[in-house]
Amino acid sequence: MESFYVEPENIKNGFGEVVGEEFFHLAHVSRKRKGELIYLFDGTGKIYTARIVDISRDKAKCEIISEDFMKGELEEDLTIAQAILKSSERFEFALEKLTELGVKRIIPLVTERVVSAKSPKDVSRNKIERWKKIILSACKQSNRALIPELCEPVDLKNLIFTAKAYDKKLILHEADNFKRILLCDYIEGAENSKSILIVVGPEGGFTDEEVKLAVESGFEVVSLGERRLRSETASIIGVGVFVQFLISKKIRK
Repeated sequence: MESFYVEPENIKNGFGEVVGEEFFHLAHVSRKRKGELIYLFDGTGKIYTARIVDISRDKAKCEIISEDFMKGELEEDLTIAQAILKSSERFEFALEKLTELGVKRIIPLVTERVVSAKSPKDVSRNKIERWKKIILSACKQSNRALIPELCEPVDLKNLIFTAKAYDKKLILHEADNFKRILLCDYIEGAENSKSILIVVGPEGGFTDEEVKLAVESGFEVVSLGERRLRSETASIIGVGVFVQFLISKKIRK
């Protein structure tokens, strides 16, 4: 079944109303009809199975049949700081896949080798709004109950100094001049971690000074192997491995 986003205030008295762009998609793109079953989600973790009972000119009224909370969501707070890429298409691809995989939070990151922005202020509001729409679309596609938080863009130094609250902090980096551990070995030490921050650099990677600063602030350098991966590939694989580990841990309980 397809998922459609509804504002929390549009769920009440056993019914939900689909309006705005979501209504247009429901009625004119997906061509849903009265009597069909769909999913509704409000972005806070609630997901509803609903039946369409009426379609008018500007909204669809749906009867709530059942309700779930945080269905399929990770218990852990998994955050990724993804460097903004030169290719908008590749960065948006990363946002889409990271959302599908189940991260709770995405932080657009500006580093020394980010080409498209010299500081967080260079990132336009229009671009951030577009990113939010991509994340919402990915939630709908993957039937996620929770919309990941898209944080304001931040530079690496500020990220490092505000990351103390995370149980585990890792920076993906392939250079041999830093002590590093393979991800498959690293995750074994994350058995009891409730919050995890994964930091991924841009196309040119991190500078030695950036990695050194991260290590001095409690980050661990983690490797995905000997191959030099594209930034979006590294973030998707890194998050994917972590998600599988966290899911398997939950199943073993």
